[in-house]
Amino acid sequence: MSKSLLEILQESDIKMVQRGDRWVAHCPFHAGDNSPSFTVYPNMTYFCFGCRVWGDGVKFLMDYRGMPFAMALEIAGEQSRSRPAKRVIKVNNTGMIWPYLREVAERYHQFLLVTPGAVSYLHYRGLTDETISRFRLGFTDGALIDPQTEGEYFVALHAGVVTENKDHDWWETLAHRITIPNLIPNTNYCDFIMGRTVTKDKIKYLGLRIPKPLFGLQEAAENETIYLVEGHFDWLILKQWGYPAIVSGGTNIPAYNLVPLKSRRLVIVPDNDEPGLAAAQRLQARVPDSIILDYADLGVKDVGELGTRADGRTLFDQKVGEQVTWLQPTSQTTSPRWSQPSGTAAPLPLI
Repeated sequence: MSKSLLEILQESDIKMVQRGDRWVAHCPFHAGDNSPSFTVYPNMTYFCFGCRVWGDGVKFLMDYRGMPFAMALEIAGEQSRSRPAKRVIKVNNTGMIWPYLREVAERYHQFLLVTPGAVSYLHYRGLTDETISRFRLGFTDGALIDPQTEGEYFVALHAGVVTENKDHDWWETLAHRITIPNLIPNTNYCDFIMGRTVTKDKIKYLGLRIPKPLFGLQEAAENETIYLVEGHFDWLILKQWGYPAIVSGGTNIPAYNLVPLKSRRLVIVPDNDEPGLAAAQRLQARVPDSIILDYADLGVKDVGELGTRADGRTLFDQKVGEQVTWLQPTSQTTSPRWSQPSGTAAPLPLI
């Protein structure tokens, strides 16, 4: 039988006091919390205003009680299941799937807005409220998809939003993850959603079981020069800084995703580790008009880490100005265009 976060906290001898529609307690994760800063919200997520720890029932069981992921899932009411064999679903009806994925992305986004811990985490990663809203970043606790009809379940399964095992048990594919959708510009469509774990899942990034696109390609393709990064938070930071960026989502790029890159100038912005640099060299050999941006001397692993620094954008702009030589003759017209993020978005509501 599933247990709510409040029941899990009570079993962990954490005394909660109700205040309106929320519950508060002295934070179990840090000492000296004289004024209760640990808050549980109506959507059964928690956030500490002192040490910034956050999560849901599953994450609490893992972080506070040291449980393995599978055991925490079982106690929180999500059946422990073995991960199915990896396979890609062939999407035949994009007219049905893409609007549904946009709807799902919006559900996840709205849930994030009432999950202060998730918003705080994104702020910590250097992302602004405008970026969170513009790209409809989200979060799911694994209980947001509940198909009530056979038709909706079919769409959710076909889109990879839910996963089913051989016993026909199903669960949300991206449960307990920050979600990053690939929105198609000027439409109400989304063709993919990537999830970044907030637990200790060994798989840091997990996507839907459908073909993975190059995030941001439709928008970036309007530019002669495109910046390619490895990780989705790297991509979000570059988009926030105004660069025409895309993300590979790993070190290997399928051949079909290389086609649109070969007709443009490509700035490869690798992770500063051995696999990232090796992948960048392989890609450079396959794309004729490309360079690898060297920013290793800045002492960061990737652009996402650089984005958490107050001087990150300035340092990155300097590297681009020094190394992307084909931009120098047109820097007076090109650079200002890239320094202004395109699109506007309403500010996030106060929570």
